[in-house]
Amino acid sequence: MKVQIILAGIGGQGILFSSKIFSELGLKLGLDIMGSETHGMSQRGGSVIAHLKLGKFQSPVIRTGTADILYSFEENETYRTLKFLRRGSVCFVNLEDPGRFDQKVLDYLKEKEITFRSFDASGAASKIGSVMFANILLIGYSVGTGLVPFNYEDLRYVLESVSKKKNLEMNLKVFEIGVREGKP
Repeated sequence: MKVQIILAGIGGQGILFSSKIFSELGLKLGLDIMGSETHGMSQRGGSVIAHLKLGKFQSPVIRTGTADILYSFEENETYRTLKFLRRGSVCFVNLEDPGRFDQKVLDYLKEKEITFRSFDASGAASKIGSVMFANILLIGYSVGTGLVPFNYEDLRYVLESVSKKKNLEMNLKVFEIGVREGKP
């Protein structure tokens, strides 16, 4: 397997924890792992983008037009990072109101044959008790859609291994909710 993933959001949304999940997944699958991160303002709310490559690659940075998957945990970061997606890739966006998403961008995605899926992960996380779980919900959602090359069992196993003991039960619960929400 070779897959290039962009994780985009703002500080405090769990981008680095999400990157850790996929890095550990790569290790579990016996894949080489390369990654890099860019941080905006050094405070909560600044732009954070993680590039993650699983498989044999030469450079940790994902070039424009080559990413397979984009996880965007914040709508505005989606617009900034769409350029990384290749034709035929998939884009998962944490989006409160899908009807509000820019129609020109949706037309662009269709033209590039990029599969677009949105889920109000922040809203669902708020109902569960904390928006801090939106990242795990969106990852679970992606697994439920069947559009990613990762299986449920492996991701659940990795989530168990990287979660702090005090968060483990809730992380698994929200992952399951995300998977259910993603199923067709």
